[in-house]
Amino acid sequence: MSIINSFINFELKLKQYKLQFLFLFLFWFAGFLFFLFTELGSNFGELVLYSLTVRSPLNAGDFANFYSLIWPILLEVIVFGFIMGELLEKYNPLITSRILAKHKRNHTVIIGHHHLSERIIEYCTTNKEPYCIIEDREELVEDLINSGCPVVVGDPTETTNLAFANVKRAKEVFIAIDDARVAIICTEKIRRTNQECPIYIRAFEDHVQEYLKQSPLNAIPFSTSKWAMDGIREWIKGKTGKAIVIGRDSLTHRIAYDISLQPDREVFLFDDEHDGIEFKVNDQLHIINEFACFLSDLKAHVKLEEVTQAFICWKRDSEFDESLYLTSKLNLRFPHIEIFVRIFDEELIDLVEKYNAKTFSTSSNAFKMLQKQVPSYSAIAPKRDE
Repeated sequence: MSIINSFINFELKLKQYKLQFLFLFLFWFAGFLFFLFTELGSNFGELVLYSLTVRSPLNAGDFANFYSLIWPILLEVIVFGFIMGELLEKYNPLITSRILAKHKRNHTVIIGHHHLSERIIEYCTTNKEPYCIIEDREELVEDLINSGCPVVVGDPTETTNLAFANVKRAKEVFIAIDDARVAIICTEKIRRTNQECPIYIRAFEDHVQEYLKQSPLNAIPFSTSKWAMDGIREWIKGKTGKAIVIGRDSLTHRIAYDISLQPDREVFLFDDEHDGIEFKVNDQLHIINEFACFLSDLKAHVKLEEVTQAFICWKRDSEFDESLYLTSKLNLRFPHIEIFVRIFDEELIDLVEKYNAKTFSTSSNAFKMLQKQVPSYSAIAPKRDE
């Protein structure tokens, strides 16, 4: 693999120096033509030596002397400068990552850097499966780029970016982005160049899933929130009392909606980014368009003494501190409340469970469910020893 990377890096540097080498070639070719027409009695070998200034004509004129003076300077600046300077310095990791992605064959393409994507990448890396990722936000994949992973930074709907990911020769594609429009555009463009590879798409809405399943797209849509709800329904089944749900995504809305359908229950959904949800709102479901990270934020809308369950479903890593703080305060002041906290790093489980809270990971569950959907040749197919 290191040999391949060395060739790729060499190719990268040649491309960056192509104008300089083109100028050097044209200058040499002009000198060769000059000696061709002025030294009529010389053979081809002698003309080459003249043009390389290894040998000088017997009656060299002013141009020949000028050429003999300039050629060694250009040769030293361009060629030796390229070898001694550029090949020893650190390469542009962003460009190198794109070229690494372009050289992949029979690989897995991952579109969108999401918690589920991280698990796919980790599995591919562990099992030495070839992959590349497309993500338009460079800050999300900065660590991958700096570590020399094949990453294409850019809009995944752009044909050039899909070409850099070499989707034409991909054996499978995983699309894990929130924007259904972008997912559909990506799928349509991929299918134009690759009619065979399976395309797995995370999609929430039923009508979007139905469209993706149809020919010619023939994609395989899935909903991580639907998979997660299979386990969460066991936690809310047969419960009574009011409930609090905090978060912003489809799973958060689905949890709040399912609780509101239970008899004699009220649910308070705290979502600071959306005024509504994908489901039909009923009188038992109260949507509060506020960011709630303190007990005072909750008390302003609901009596916590009447609450029996609280679901904290933030999915941004930067908000784990708020999740942990709110969990600790609820456990300290209102120990009768069952608390459920979404996490994405198993190393954090002990911190949360210290406050008698239950944890769940939608990405971990989704990855296991996705492994059941893929064929045996997939990069994420379970290995025999698992």
